[in-house]
Amino acid sequence: MAVQEDIERAEREKGQQETAAANKAKLDAIKKRNDELKKRQAEAKRSLPQVETVYENYIQILTSGKRKGKTLSKEELAEIRTAAETFDKKLTELRKILSQKPEVIKLPSPEKPQKPTTGGPTGPVTPTPAEKPVKTPVETPTETPVKTPVKTPVKTPAKPEEPKPVVDREAEALEAASKEDFALPETLFKNIPSLNALLKKYVSTPGMTADAFRKELRNDLWFKQNSKEIKERYIQYYNYRDLQASGQAKGTTDYEMQIDKIEAKLKKRAVEIGSAAASDPAALRKAAENLYITNRSDDQSFIDDFLAASIRTVSGMIGGKVTEGYSGKALENYQTLLKTARDNGFKISDIIPGGSNEQQVLQGIASGKLDIDRILQDTRKLAAQGQPQYVRDLLSQGFDLKQVFAPYRNTMATILEIDDPESIDLNDPLLRSAISDKGDMNIYDFKKALRRDPRWQYTEQAREDVSTATLDILRDFGFQG
Repeated sequence: MAVQEDIERAEREKGQQETAAANKAKLDAIKKRNDELKKRQAEAKRSLPQVETVYENYIQILTSGKRKGKTLSKEELAEIRTAAETFDKKLTELRKILSQKPEVIKLPSPEKPQKPTTGGPTGPVTPTPAEKPVKTPVETPTETPVKTPVKTPVKTPAKPEEPKPVVDREAEALEAASKEDFALPETLFKNIPSLNALLKKYVSTPGMTADAFRKELRNDLWFKQNSKEIKERYIQYYNYRDLQASGQAKGTTDYEMQIDKIEAKLKKRAVEIGSAAASDPAALRKAAENLYITNRSDDQSFIDDFLAASIRTVSGMIGGKVTEGYSGKALENYQTLLKTARDNGFKISDIIPGGSNEQQVLQGIASGKLDIDRILQDTRKLAAQGQPQYVRDLLSQGFDLKQVFAPYRNTMATILEIDDPESIDLNDPLLRSAISDKGDMNIYDFKKALRRDPRWQYTEQAREDVSTATLDILRDFGFQG
């Protein structure tokens, strides 16, 4: 009986040793993997802020198109976009490392060795330390039957728990944002700063639920400010930028064709109103993109307001000589203002409202902020100050001083032998004296007044009259035949 017990005990101990050895090997492997993960996470935690900062700087540059105030070329923007994509991938890798959990495994406890039992008067008796079992001598038969030892079944160790799969929180957030109530694809989260920041927040905040993410998304300022149509146009724009960066933009996308149409429309309108933007393709392209994205390509007043800001004198070349002046409708308006000012005895600077310069006035007229007819009428009101009632009435009816004084101006030019009547200043005191509160002077009296003017004595007619008078006197005294 003692031999059998020794055999069973040895087998139990052997099974326990094998299980313990296997468990130790598993624990050592898991510990090694967890130590390596810990090192990788420490390095990722250290690198993450730096990589995020660089990535956000790239996104800001791509959004504004400028770096340190300088507008970047398409090639420079393409390089920055490539670099941003590289850093975006790096961020994804770092966040995945940080989101991983150490492996945990539960091993079965080794079986406690069973205490041997002996048979008693009424059954097996378990010996205690105080009393040792008394072995009953057994008579050994001449042929001892070989007793096959019964193997104690070894308990199979419990299967270690499978580590929980790592959840890709970024993919989870993008899936939630792409659903019908949002319809926001990944390209917007890559390029819109506020959406990009929200995505990063969800990825780096394990306790943040998908519902909380959707709630913050609905409260995002960019999301609330832009309609569904404008969001779709942003998607078209950023998709085009991706194609452009990879050299795949061939002018066949809907975005490119729409921009070309808007740009042509802007150029035509710029020529009409005299905007210098017509000769600036880069400015027209940028304006066309802005009008497309904001869905204002059919807003004529908005377009005119934009183009009017570029109204200014432009240089040209005629006959080998450099010229400078306004063009289009701006030139027509300038000539109208200049003529009305002169026709009422003013310079153009005298009739400009609000202390502005002529360029600002022309811009205001083109954008609809100023009414040119009001400026012209105000000019006549200004000219009416100090004038007789008769003149004021005519000016209020839309006449200019030039028209009111035309008969007297022409007479004055004839008597004083002035080639161009319009060269006579409308503020000339003698000319103004032709019309007073008493009424307008008849032409005969005005001619007599002109002959009394000192300027008349220098005319050819005055010299002839003097010569004739002198000859008559000489004749009266008998000096001439």
